[in-house]
Amino acid sequence: MPRTDQPDHSSSARPFSRRLLLSGLGGAAVASLLPRHAARSATPLNTQPLPPLIVGGSSESICGQWAALLAPILAEEMHYADPFPLRLTTGWDGVTGGNLFDIQQEQATPPSGLVVPGSGLIAALTGDPRVHYDAQRWLPVFMSCQPTVTIGKISLHRSFASFLQGRPLRVAVSAVSGPELPTLVALDLLGMHPLPAPGYGTPDTAIAALKAGTVDVIQLPFDEEYEERMASLQDDEPNTQPLFSNVLPASVSPRLRLPPDFTTIFKQERKRLPSGRLYDVWKTAASAASLKAGLMLPNLSPPDLVARFRHAAQVAANEPALRAHAREQNQLLFAGLPCSTLYADMMPDLDRILALRRWLSVNIPRWRDAPAGKPLPPTATQQNTD
Repeated sequence: MPRTDQPDHSSSARPFSRRLLLSGLGGAAVASLLPRHAARSATPLNTQPLPPLIVGGSSESICGQWAALLAPILAEEMHYADPFPLRLTTGWDGVTGGNLFDIQQEQATPPSGLVVPGSGLIAALTGDPRVHYDAQRWLPVFMSCQPTVTIGKISLHRSFASFLQGRPLRVAVSAVSGPELPTLVALDLLGMHPLPAPGYGTPDTAIAALKAGTVDVIQLPFDEEYEERMASLQDDEPNTQPLFSNVLPASVSPRLRLPPDFTTIFKQERKRLPSGRLYDVWKTAASAASLKAGLMLPNLSPPDLVARFRHAAQVAANEPALRAHAREQNQLLFAGLPCSTLYADMMPDLDRILALRRWLSVNIPRWRDAPAGKPLPPTATQQNTD
């Protein structure tokens, strides 16, 4: 298998022209950008070469797409003559990009920023040995977020709880500590017995495993293909239903027709609101997993530069072309100071991070040694989820 921990030197991006960048976004969207461009044509521009934005993914990745959209608009709003160049990297989870961003902070001219997915945050939260960066030291200025939905086969003649309590629930995951972490923590909070089945890194492979009966529960992104996937899945497996969405109640957007959020389902099944450290862990995992692309600055960036980036990101987030792209992808945009509030849940204080790692350290041996088809012994968190 090809390694995913090295930068893709052949894909270091050249500056994108405005016309090339927006050629696929439609004539109306391009036209909407022209008046602001014309208005700024008389403003003196900084012609100094720009340090690149490092991208935690390829040009085809979600981060790559957002970086290509953001680079010219940010540069224009910050009065630079050319778009930010992009430095693309290999790897699906953003770890390579994060490591490169960290290493190059020691250079005389460090990178301008990093565009990274939530999987790069989850890798840092869980203590992945590949991670050499400290994501707590990043300053977010732009975020594109998208919830995930937990889906399973249920009997319509039995309650949600009675279906789940009998035996280990095989949950399709890309990796034990991958972006499906919110589903594993949520099922544990409900007092169930999630058993991760690694190796299902795409929605299609997870759906195929659910149809084949290889797994009982999957997690899907609430993206532009979600409704079509669910309709096809329920045609083949009528008992398959969305169990809950991994989204914080306060962050539910009316624009997204999501299934009930996990907190609501927990209250429905347990007759009380969830609380305690493990619920905090779920909130962190759910928030981090929802991040599709985040533009991060180094923690020691000069305040005036941070302010300029925040303002430019707010302008970009209001561009019709970017808003249309977000709607098409079922994503929500955040820019400027609100990103810091969101990031506090994604990358919280050390106590919550250590609680997540303790939860994994207790459960990974149980999952690894689980006898096939037999119940898992309850953990302390299942005996007392408060």
